[in-house]
Amino acid sequence: MSNASPPPSIPKDEIISWLGLLSDELRGAHQRLVLSIEGDWAWCRELFLSVQSLYKDVLAISNRELCEQPVSFNRVETLLGSESPVVVIDLFDGLNPDVLCIASGLVSCGGLMILLSPGPQNWGTIKDQYGIWQDNLESGHPVFAESLFSSLGHPSTGGITLTQGKNLPPIPKLPRAQPTPLISGKTVEQSAVMAEVDEWLGDQNQSIALITADRGRGKSTCLGFILGNLLLSRQSSVLVTAPSRQSAAILILQAKNQSNAGLDIDFIAPDRLIAEQQAADILIIDEAAMLPYPMLQQLCRQYRKIIMATTTGGYEGTGQGFLLRFIARLPKAQLRRLELTLPVRWASGDCLEAWLESTLLLKPISASIPMDAGRRKSCKLRILDATALGGNPELLEKVYSLMTSAHYRTRPSDLRMLMENPHLRVILAEAGCDLIAVALLNVEGGLDRELCKQVHLGTRRPRGHLLAQMITAHAGDKYFAGYRGLRVQRIAVLEPWRRIGIGRQLIETATQHAEDQGFDYIGASFALDSESVAFWHSCDFSLVHIGFGLGKSSGNHSVAVLRSLNQELDDHIIKLKDRIQDYLPAWLCQFLQAMDVANVVALLNYCRFNPVMSTLDLDEVHAFACGHKGFELCFGSLQRFVMQKIASLPAGTEVHPWLIEKAVQNRDWDRLDRSSEVVGRKQVQQKLRQLIKSLQSCE
Repeated sequence: MSNASPPPSIPKDEIISWLGLLSDELRGAHQRLVLSIEGDWAWCRELFLSVQSLYKDVLAISNRELCEQPVSFNRVETLLGSESPVVVIDLFDGLNPDVLCIASGLVSCGGLMILLSPGPQNWGTIKDQYGIWQDNLESGHPVFAESLFSSLGHPSTGGITLTQGKNLPPIPKLPRAQPTPLISGKTVEQSAVMAEVDEWLGDQNQSIALITADRGRGKSTCLGFILGNLLLSRQSSVLVTAPSRQSAAILILQAKNQSNAGLDIDFIAPDRLIAEQQAADILIIDEAAMLPYPMLQQLCRQYRKIIMATTTGGYEGTGQGFLLRFIARLPKAQLRRLELTLPVRWASGDCLEAWLESTLLLKPISASIPMDAGRRKSCKLRILDATALGGNPELLEKVYSLMTSAHYRTRPSDLRMLMENPHLRVILAEAGCDLIAVALLNVEGGLDRELCKQVHLGTRRPRGHLLAQMITAHAGDKYFAGYRGLRVQRIAVLEPWRRIGIGRQLIETATQHAEDQGFDYIGASFALDSESVAFWHSCDFSLVHIGFGLGKSSGNHSVAVLRSLNQELDDHIIKLKDRIQDYLPAWLCQFLQAMDVANVVALLNYCRFNPVMSTLDLDEVHAFACGHKGFELCFGSLQRFVMQKIASLPAGTEVHPWLIEKAVQNRDWDRLDRSSEVVGRKQVQQKLRQLIKSLQSCE
């Protein structure tokens, strides 16, 4: 321990004067900037108090007692939609890129985002909670922190640094940014979008108007203008929904202001809209990309006209995948695309936005690499060890950009994971110098028997080991987590190169690598949908677990698949598959009763459901089909018969929804899909008899 005296403190009045001059420069230039305050905790907190004394409205984000009521990192999303001239982030508990991204959007034009930290040279003196990985293993080197702080070397890149023991830096001369002009409170773009929406309302073919924008472009405010006009016209009934009430707060407030607060505007949660089947001429959805995909599909079937908006860049990790997955599947004739590009909450040429986009790669490089037979033959795969990307910024950007464009869950925190996670393995598929596909693998398992028992009982949940713990704790294989394996965490393939076998090549390479390294298995956990099921089935992975809960992002049930690389593990996989065969009928009419019809069909096909049907069972099925017995008396036999028949149908065969919803899931009669046939229970039962007869004739 050094006995050197601490560096002399800068007088408080001198700091306040310096901050005042910096604020004057920011306001005059219409700029926002990062101020990195680097020193020990006591000194940084003292400077924070100086900041508080200068500004009336300071927003503090901290997991410590930085002030009386700081906002903790895990609650920072509740601040979305608010603004402050100064946002202070305490990094003494660690650096969370998602929080950094959210906080930047809270800084108003002419404001400061202040980072309190020990600085990159002393990063090892703190316990970085966001640099701790599986098995509580810490990042070997703070690559992400060093990269972030090194980018603050000059004000033109977005930041300025104030270091303990050093003199105050000179006030920078910032480039003059141009605020977007407003006419009657609206930008030219917002007015143009509103005019297009008015035209779209009269178009009988287009059912969806989609407004996309980066953060700070006035998207929610524009929705509020549109809603206000619709309410004032009183020509259409309108409902408003969003992922949360707070997500819709700005648009509702703007609409109330627009309509002079004379009209009642109610937010209705999307799950309630679906459950209650509330009618309306127009549905408005803000932050549509944050809703689960199946929920969006249901809303699109339920409402004739939908105005939806979504953020395409930022911390959410959903916008780009939303565009690729949801919008790409809509017939072009049904969709009108609208875009807002000009910033409203800050000025064009904003230093803070430019710095964040560069540092967190929020504007991923757009690669359009054509595929032809020659380039396909030249495709080569290679494996990188853990943290190799952290030392290769160019390759890191390519990998992260590909993940962002192809996967709906990519967030800024994934960037740090790519740079520092010691358990990560990366497989690249390249055609020459072009990256066309990537697979991320995570090392899992190897827990001792006592810990396996505790995981099985639910008394311990070690950090990480997602797949290993899922099968031990939820699928019930007590000692599975003792085996070592590789979990396929993500797969991303560039659009022109999809569906030509590149994904399977990645999996085969990963499997060979796992075998060479002595792992016992390779596996994956993913949100169930028909495309994913078809892919993993084609890769010869066994379905070993079905989760009952719905994924927050996907809205689907999660499943686990495995391929054994160790004969000792073969018996475990057989038992897990048998368990699904035994319990699936009960699960489908209870915990999986709301599962989408297409997903049930895919699930049955994947697990090759094949129960033993006795003569009594088949006689009962025949009695129902011929009208001699009612549905309830025959349900047990009908359910297993229908499941068996559907499991044996060729992929892509169309299945009537009532076969799944009633004969398999036993939903209430009045909750069946009647989108094409509006009939009562008697007619539904008669139709079921006809459908069962058709299945009986299938070989």
